[in-house]
Amino acid sequence: MRQTVLKIGLLGLVAVAFLFGAKLLGLDRLLSLDGLRAWVDSWGRLGPVAFMGLCILGILLYLPESLLLTFGGALFGGWSAFAYGWIATVVGTTTTFLIARYVARDWVRRTFVEKHEGFRRFDERFSQHGFFWVFFLRTVLGLAPPLNWAVGATSVSFSQYAAGTALGVIPNVAVFVYFGGSIAEAIEKGNWLTPQVLIPTGIVVLFLMTGVLMGRRLLRDEP
Repeated sequence: MRQTVLKIGLLGLVAVAFLFGAKLLGLDRLLSLDGLRAWVDSWGRLGPVAFMGLCILGILLYLPESLLLTFGGALFGGWSAFAYGWIATVVGTTTTFLIARYVARDWVRRTFVEKHEGFRRFDERFSQHGFFWVFFLRTVLGLAPPLNWAVGATSVSFSQYAAGTALGVIPNVAVFVYFGGSIAEAIEKGNWLTPQVLIPTGIVVLFLMTGVLMGRRLLRDEP
């Protein structure tokens, strides 16, 4: 009990320090669309590169990548937003895989794999059909932060992980970029109750609910 309280307290201190540091550096303005647009514009022609770097950093810091993809859709729109989001997603998730595989493998196994029977079962499947299972999990769970790290501790090869991720994240990136573009259009026109807004909103809600339900089912303890 005492160790749990200490861990919670330490986590709270880290969170406070992170928020204070973000405020001190002015990073809190990136939490709004206008602030993020101003920050991207300040980079000039390198704005898209800066945005992709922010997305990659978000993945490494366990932040919700879907939110950044939504912002990307609002900022850039169309195929440009999809391309930037897809590149950042593939690079960020691949980086977490390499860190989990070669730097923090023991910690990842203790934190994710050993605590969930589902991951242990998938480890056996990864060894036989790695590409298929990475593609399947990416399609179903999208950019779930635990998945980004846990797969690095399994027996799947790097090439299978990279290929399965590159293809599997396409629906996730497309949905949130489309959603962000629709939100930007609604803000510009001042009309939210249109099919262009309601349809992508419904798709996003359905997408998130499916991911949560499938994630619980896949990781439940019983076979």
